[in-house]
Amino acid sequence: MAENQNRSQIEVTLAYMAIGVTAASVVSMALTLILSVLGVSNMPAFLAQLPLVGFPIGFLLIIGMLISSIVRKGKENRS
Repeated sequence: MAENQNRSQIEVTLAYMAIGVTAASVVSMALTLILSVLGVSNMPAFLAQLPLVGFPIGFLLIIGMLISSIVRKGKENRS
């Protein structure tokens, strides 16, 4: 638990955002697959396109969290 106290607020925020965006994309993709198996022909377009946008955004958020962590550890090692 002591390691969790060293994390900055931006790292925690980026982590939750990455989890949320990625989870929404996975749920959207699963729902699209289920609806297509059930034969629903007029499903909303955003439902099928959300993973195309969500996964790259989630990846960029994870990269941002990694960069933030590297910067924080660099500052801790200097002091």
